[in-house]
Amino acid sequence: MENQEIVITGGTGRAFPIKSGKYLIVTDVEGKQVADFIAVNLNNNEEYLSTAHTRSMNGRVTVQKGDMLYSNFRHALLEIVEDTVGVHDTLYPCCDPMRYKLDFGVDGHQNCRENFTHALKEYGIDYWRVPDPFNIFQNSPLNPDGTFGPSTEPKSKAGDYVVFRALTDLIIGISACPQDMTPLNGFHITDIKANIVDHL
Repeated sequence: MENQEIVITGGTGRAFPIKSGKYLIVTDVEGKQVADFIAVNLNNNEEYLSTAHTRSMNGRVTVQKGDMLYSNFRHALLEIVEDTVGVHDTLYPCCDPMRYKLDFGVDGHQNCRENFTHALKEYGIDYWRVPDPFNIFQNSPLNPDGTFGPSTEPKSKAGDYVVFRALTDLIIGISACPQDMTPLNGFHITDIKANIVDHL
């Protein structure tokens, strides 16, 4: 069984291709680490994983095992095959320089948007074209009145994972989120591991 392993060092981002029909296993190596996740059609970078269309097509703001992740063209790009956690986020954008400047008064903080920009440069995707991510393992509950509750530590433990099946050829981007100023990653930034396999 072919197995390609990619380690996304805590606080950094990586991008890599995956062929249709292959499986992608995204693992929280040490636990309590969010993985911002994006996907772009390998043969048409105007089509990308859209969390808004995913919410619309699935009819809810959360996703679960058996759900599809949809593109801005409403095509199914990925299927969630396994999920050991079940708590993720489809509402928040990735962190960016202004997030840290406005909310924390910090300049130059590592952030997911710039991580994606660097990782996707070879694929011709610039800063302004980075789509909103599917935030794997992010625990950001909604209040009953529809307002955002405070983000809390992920429920993922060391070794927890999500398995996707690619439904078309894709570019995958993953950022091991560097947010260390809230409990979002348990105040301890760690690695994410991605494995591409032919069979489960």
